[in-house]
Amino acid sequence: YHGLPKQDAVFFNMSDLICDLASKEDCIIMGRCADAILKNNHIPHISIFISAPFQVRTQHVMDVRNMDMKEAVRFLKKMDRQHKRYYEFYTGEKWGEPHHYNLMINTGNIDLSVACNLIKSIYKNRIKENLSK
Repeated sequence: YHGLPKQDAVFFNMSDLICDLASKEDCIIMGRCADAILKNNHIPHISIFISAPFQVRTQHVMDVRNMDMKEAVRFLKKMDRQHKRYYEFYTGEKWGEPHHYNLMINTGNIDLSVACNLIKSIYKNRIKENLSK
């Protein structure tokens, strides 16, 4: 990808890596427009969008990063802007739209252990479907 801006070259190299890895073995890829990359390359996958209300996320950032409320809010708004801009630039799609995903989980309303069990269940069901074909 010589001659491309660095950010674009990184995206295309990462896309190649995502496709290579996902076509060879089961894996978890967080972010990086993997849902669109895998879909566009016709690689079977399960896409999951996990989020929580802003207030819950703010408290989590305060706890994990040892930030005060103002810093955590600023940090989250900046990260959300960056994620949205990146996803929409490289996919041409709107970030966080339900039709991109097999499952969307609000961890503000669902305990993380329940969310993990849901994801495991969907994965195991997908494996059974593939074995029966």
